[in-house]
Amino acid sequence: MVASPPPVTRIALTAALLLGGAALAQPETYFAPIAARTPASSPVDATAMQATLWLPDPGVDAAQSVLFGTGGGSTVPFRLDTQAPTTLSGLPAQVAAVAAAPGVLVGGSARTLLAISSNGAVSFVTLEAGALVARGPGSSIPAGTQIALSAVPGGGAALLVSDGSQITRWDLDLSTGSAIATRGLSIPASPGGVGANDQSYSLTFDGTSNVGFVGGGIVGDLYTFDARLDAGVPRVFDAALVSQGRLLGPVTGLAVYSGVTARYLLAANGQGITVYDLLRATPPQSAFRVIPQDGLGQITAPAGIAVTNLPAGAALPAGVIAVGDRTQTDLALVRWDILAGQVDGGLVVDITSDPRGTGDGGQPPDGGAPDAGGDGGSTSGPPPGGGPTGPGVPVDHSSSCATAAGGPALLALLAGLGLLVRGRRQRR
Repeated sequence: MVASPPPVTRIALTAALLLGGAALAQPETYFAPIAARTPASSPVDATAMQATLWLPDPGVDAAQSVLFGTGGGSTVPFRLDTQAPTTLSGLPAQVAAVAAAPGVLVGGSARTLLAISSNGAVSFVTLEAGALVARGPGSSIPAGTQIALSAVPGGGAALLVSDGSQITRWDLDLSTGSAIATRGLSIPASPGGVGANDQSYSLTFDGTSNVGFVGGGIVGDLYTFDARLDAGVPRVFDAALVSQGRLLGPVTGLAVYSGVTARYLLAANGQGITVYDLLRATPPQSAFRVIPQDGLGQITAPAGIAVTNLPAGAALPAGVIAVGDRTQTDLALVRWDILAGQVDGGLVVDITSDPRGTGDGGQPPDGGAPDAGGDGGSTSGPPPGGGPTGPGVPVDHSSSCATAAGGPALLALLAGLGLLVRGRRQRR
């Protein structure tokens, strides 16, 4: 008969298995170089900081995109390629939130529609020749704490408004050039309802696939829902308490990178930027963490996030991520192609899929859903001539229990095991 191992051996084996399981569950972490920042002379208020990208009309160089940094009841616009502040005629002095949707047909032309939450209401504008052009609606849409905007099939748009406890949909028709808004359904912002589980802090959706996401502000869970709001309450997409260090509340911003063969969800949260491959069967299992960094420091808890796959000038040749830095009160830019060169297995770099539509009154794009017909110029990893791949060495924090959800419980368990070992030795 084989003798049982002594108690200390069994305890050590249990601890090793626990540590090994935790190590395997930790996310990959990549320290991505910050390519540029908005100037310190034009700070963005750190209170409820957000980032929003407006894209110019189809056919116009995306380098002329405008990056909005919103916080503390005001917004600051910057040129994306130079990061220089820009003046926009007609911009309200009080702005609580900004959302953008490219590929909306406004008076027969494809444009990027902007939703601006100001003075308790949401209105719509287009940006033309440095001026905001009012697009309605005639009746007021009550503002919430979060807004999200997307093009929908047929050339229209949809707006989602959340007050933290529920989400309401508004359908928009801008075929005449002015928004006609029709109120739709409302659903709770989290599965448990108000206060039972979580409250929404960030919101995004795709009006073509009708997939939406909510970022929790208390627990920090991620939820997914049908953006038509007719399929019940949101369900948990990734739970912060079991995400093993990749997710922590509040989730301050959500953005989707869409290409012909790629779709990634980016979540700015208390652990950094978490990237999910939405084309995988179980995106949370392969999710990884990104920490932007430069000589000014690391952004371990970014505030708000925006992303585009389009080239934006020589300095940003293959897409860019913009995140808010509350410490420096600015917006930091990370090159998508540089990050793709760092990630094990690569990220898809798609600079040909244009979310803005045709510009000639044709249908808006399909929102980047996978297309069986061709690869759209997509590549895995940085494109040829796209620049250096950066420091690029992934850092696995498997040995750091303190950074992982559930780490404190594991440390407490191991501490208890240590006391048990010492107790047994003292009695011998």
